Amino acid sequence: MLNGVFKLLVAAAIAFGIVTYVTGGDYAQVRAAATQAMDQAMAGKRARQAAANADPADIAEPQDTGIEVVTRRSRAEPLASSLRMTGATEANRRVEMRAETPGIVSLAPRKGTRVRQGDLLCRQQIGARSARREASVARLQQALVEARAQQKLAGKGLASANTSSARKADAEVLRAEIMQIDVEIGQLEIRAPFDGVIEGESAEIGSLLQPGGVCATIVDPDPLKIAGFVPEFEIGKLQLGDRATARLVTGQNVGGIITYIAQTADTATRTFEVEIEVANPDYRLRDAVTAEITIPLDTRPAHRLPQSALTLNGKGTIGVMTAINGTAAFRPVEILRDDENGVWVTGLENEVNVIVVGQEYVSEGSRLKATPQTGNILGAPS
Repeated sequence: MLNGVFKLLVAAAIAFGIVTYVTGGDYAQVRAAATQAMDQAMAGKRARQAAANADPADIAEPQDTGIEVVTRRSRAEPLASSLRMTGATEANRRVEMRAETPGIVSLAPRKGTRVRQGDLLCRQQIGARSARREASVARLQQALVEARAQQKLAGKGLASANTSSARKADAEVLRAEIMQIDVEIGQLEIRAPFDGVIEGESAEIGSLLQPGGVCATIVDPDPLKIAGFVPEFEIGKLQLGDRATARLVTGQNVGGIITYIAQTADTATRTFEVEIEVANPDYRLRDAVTAEITIPLDTRPAHRLPQSALTLNGKGTIGVMTAINGTAAFRPVEILRDDENGVWVTGLENEVNVIVVGQEYVSEGSRLKATPQTGNILGAPS
């Protein structure tokens, strides 16, 4: 008991010394400070009691003005998704017409000439083949006469049957030789195997064509093929007979159907070759022209937005900021198509308020002071 009283007296003495040092011995100042502190404490207590007893409806909340943004009400529209790729036109057929027998060219085609199936492209001079044929015909006639004579003698027992058979064999050999010469003479004329156009360099009149030498190159551009390569993750969406369109670098727009889908992917690019057949009866479409191919797929609801409305969240996901009940909310999107009028995206609700101005200054949950945009969503806000 005495120990506790002693500690209390020591603490009081220390406090008295501190106050005397701070106030310089002016104890009236100490009383004033104590009175002021007591008044402040009582005022705070009364304020807390008044707040506790007040009607919550009468309590005024602090005004939160929010971040000023411009929003646009966007509605989803049906968008036909499509597969796009770059390809090139290809002729339906391209054949080099080559000589089968040697000969001097007496008739040759001109480059760019349109030909029909069966038209004469090149003719080679007959040369000594005519004389060889006449000689073979003469020997055949002689062999036939001898064969008939031997047959008569063999019938009378004046000649052996083997001699008669040998003469018949000689006649057949000569007949086969004549047929071979006729085939060779027929090969002197090289004709078009199908309708097309003469391309590239052709044989010149007076030049010697050896077996295998090129007379002319004929190209068949109808129907024309447009070939492209489809990524492996998209190839399952295509079927033979699907419609497709293409825009050539020449400015021509054409349409056709898919006639070929490769069964095996290219080992280097992991893509599958696809061919589209396009009618070209007037040959207005040309071979080896670059084309942008578009193949329609399915139809999906999508929103058309200005490219400037796109933003990234903290994880690097692309999307848009939307206004929901006065607060900002990030919505990830998938870009389906882009053109000069903006971008088509999916992943949003059917109707949504998209922040088109100020989206870079807000984050998830930010309070907004939104102003609706009027006019074209892709234009400047009104």
